[in-house]
Amino acid sequence: MNVTPHPAWVADLNAALEPTQEAILNTPVIEDAAENRLVPAKIQNFLVAFYPVIRDFPQWLQLLLDRSPEDGREFFEGNIRVERRHGSMWRAMGDGFAVPRERFERAEPAVPQVCAFHDYLTNMCLAAPFGAAVSATNYAVEGIAQKISEKALRGLSRNEKIGRKGRWWLEEHAKYDDEHPIQALEIVKRCVRRGESPTAVQEAACRSLALMREAMPAAYC
Repeated sequence: MNVTPHPAWVADLNAALEPTQEAILNTPVIEDAAENRLVPAKIQNFLVAFYPVIRDFPQWLQLLLDRSPEDGREFFEGNIRVERRHGSMWRAMGDGFAVPRERFERAEPAVPQVCAFHDYLTNMCLAAPFGAAVSATNYAVEGIAQKISEKALRGLSRNEKIGRKGRWWLEEHAKYDDEHPIQALEIVKRCVRRGESPTAVQEAACRSLALMREAMPAAYC
């Protein structure tokens, strides 16, 4: 992976994201996971409510691949192959927490905040300037997913009930997602060099994490 020197706006981007990243890591579901004290009914509801985000991530990446410049296509092709496994990993985590499998298939009342987050990512991948879409999806969301997984595993690595298969999604994200945001940032930097606005890139990522921050506690109920 060829990592180029960061222009000054990258430091501004990271500084803008940091408070919301910390807020996400301090939401009740992540705090409870880190202390291995998840409330069974709440985590079951959370896993079901957030499943559409996990399920549809490969489709969002496909939308980005379809309009990617040639120098970004390899990243999206590889990322799609990885993300296609994550729906089954998420359902396996549901098995660990005794979520009935049919809950992932049937239509349940949607959590409005999760819908807002899902709709934002869909709309960004469909129609936003390319660098802003990658910033919102791959840099912001995949970046915080790695941090979430690392913190959650502090407690859930000791949870014998859910087992290794139940930790599959978390362990995968803790392992590889440190690379995906770095690769995504290189794509975003190239988009800015081609004329996209650093301010718009930053606003897209900040909005994505702000919506995620609202969705997580609403789903853990």
